[in-house]
Amino acid sequence: VRPVGAKGEKGEVGVAGRQGVQGNTGPKGDQGDMGMMGMPGPCSPTIQSAFCAAMNTVLPPPNMPVAFTRVIYNLQQHYNPTTGIYMAPINGTYVFSYHLVASGRILKVGLFWNFQPVVKSTEVSDLGSTSQQVTLHLSEGDRVWLQVRDTSSNGLYTSSESSSTFSGYLLKTSLNL
Repeated sequence: VRPVGAKGEKGEVGVAGRQGVQGNTGPKGDQGDMGMMGMPGPCSPTIQSAFCAAMNTVLPPPNMPVAFTRVIYNLQQHYNPTTGIYMAPINGTYVFSYHLVASGRILKVGLFWNFQPVVKSTEVSDLGSTSQQVTLHLSEGDRVWLQVRDTSSNGLYTSSESSSTFSGYLLKTSLNL
């Protein structure tokens, strides 16, 4: 048996050994920091729709759409001034209003949606006015218009000093009803 001497100096690093077998997957690490914000993407085109029109003649025919032929605004052409009918370009929520002058006789008028009355107004004074505003949820292709009830209750009036107007606009689009 040989006697054991003192520990010697550390030697040089040896040649690397061959790669071992892959071990098991370790636990999931912590979430990293949030990256930088990217460039803005393109905006999707939005459908807009609005109109405002005034009457040019007094006493329109009863029981049919009143044609408000003097167009104040109708950029998208969804209101037809010849027929007096607004057609919804897309499903959505719409706001309609009318401000009408009555003169000489009673005025009974209604706002119609696809041939059904939605709101009605009556003005009984010799010279007066009536207004309504309504919010509707329409489907694409729905139609909205005003009409007077009959000849005896058709005091709908307009002049250079008094305008009767019908207007509407798309408030918000929706994908479905």
